Amino acid sequence: MTQSTLIKKLCTYKQEHRTRLALFEFDKLIRSIHTLKYLLDPSIQSNTHRSQNRVESYHQLRSAIAQAYGKKQLIGKTDIALEVSNQCGRLIANAIIHYNSVILSKLRIKYETEDNQKALNLLRKISPVAWQHIHFQGHFKFYEERVIDLDEIIKQVKLGS
Repeated sequence: MTQSTLIKKLCTYKQEHRTRLALFEFDKLIRSIHTLKYLLDPSIQSNTHRSQNRVESYHQLRSAIAQAYGKKQLIGKTDIALEVSNQCGRLIANAIIHYNSVILSKLRIKYETEDNQKALNLLRKISPVAWQHIHFQGHFKFYEERVIDLDEIIKQVKLGS
């Protein structure tokens, strides 16, 4: 039986049904155990906050992409048009994260070969979800002969000098 089927069946029961009450009490017990572990273990708190911050950063990036050409509004009047618009936003966000990740990876390799621990420590604090250096407005023209040279960009970056 799938989880969704089980939930659908349980939701058809009356609220006083013994099985339904037992499962809800079991759920409360599991949540209480997790809450106690969370309160007692600082590493769980830290990991939880870090995970929430990553999700929030991604949502802020998606919001910035949606607001790039005016107010935050979905483009399209049909379900398909809305889905296409949403997937385009995801594609742009993923392209930005990939671009940033490639740069961060190249910087890590550069500073590991130089054995620059100060720069590596700074690098650990930089998120690949950052978009402050991305220009969302305007018209962009891409030419085959003018490919972005990431290695040249990396040579010019100086962290922790």
